[in-house]
Amino acid sequence: MLINTPFYKKINNFKKIILLFVACLCLSLISTTLYASGYIKCWKNSEGQTECGNRIPREYYNQRVRYIDESGVTRKIKERAKTREELDTQLEVDKLLALEEQRQRQSKDYDNVLLKTYLTIDDLLTALASKLAIIDSRGLILESTIELKKRDFGNLVRKAANMERSGKPISDQLTLELDSARKSLRNLQAQLDHQEKETKKIKTIFARDVERFVLLKANRIKHSLSTPSQAKKLNAARLACLNPAQCISLWRKANAFIKEYASTKVLYSTDKIAVTDTPTGYRDVAMALAIVEKTITIPNRMLIFQIRCNPEREGQEFCASEEISGLLKEFRSIVYQ
Repeated sequence: MLINTPFYKKINNFKKIILLFVACLCLSLISTTLYASGYIKCWKNSEGQTECGNRIPREYYNQRVRYIDESGVTRKIKERAKTREELDTQLEVDKLLALEEQRQRQSKDYDNVLLKTYLTIDDLLTALASKLAIIDSRGLILESTIELKKRDFGNLVRKAANMERSGKPISDQLTLELDSARKSLRNLQAQLDHQEKETKKIKTIFARDVERFVLLKANRIKHSLSTPSQAKKLNAARLACLNPAQCISLWRKANAFIKEYASTKVLYSTDKIAVTDTPTGYRDVAMALAIVEKTITIPNRMLIFQIRCNPEREGQEFCASEEISGLLKEFRSIVYQ
């Protein structure tokens, strides 16, 4: 044996351990090879027929091979090696899966930021209104500046026309002023066009944020609306859809209810949400509606409806009144009828 040889006795303990490990690994590989070589190998030939034998022909090395013992039991399967085209396809699929995983992670991170930044729907709507007000004010300033520049340019044009009518050539100074005014107007108009594009882009982002936030909130409270007391505390209701046709009907009736009974106007309305403006008065009634998809724990799609009131004390007292409770009952009655 190895441990009884003079060579083994002369080396230090660490090298002995390494040597034993290498020896065991070699024995394991040899044993596996001998073990597999004792099996019958089965593969499919070029005509699709199964062939078996002790050795695999070279042209079938890359095919799927079954290793069968002497009892006829399959002990091992070596899958067919993929072609270059299949490897390239798999690489593309892996890239798409990686991109989708990255998109989902980014979406989840974005949702977490929304939930950490804003506590309620009205917090988000108020913040968006403030940002849009700033953007709109910049646009108004640009428009008023353009009007002033147009007036100055008109005066210069009339001055040049008067000089031509009097038989005098337009002075170099006036020509420079006209060119400068035209350039200034073009630059201002370009800024205004850019501002309008940015405003449109920002409004699109805001609309997406509102939809995502409302859906996130609806998914969070849907489990908390299983009892009347919880629903009353949250001023909310949930309606389960038994089938797609009923869901369409409930959604249509719920949207009609919001338009009729909310005292604030509808700001955002899609096929997933409907949200009215922030309640400013103490007796304002704002509403939000969302449709959440079915999950493992909830087998049907569901409508989540919520009444929102002014965040001040008077508004919250109004939200806790029988008037709001009656409005919730009326919502269920009208939508379910």
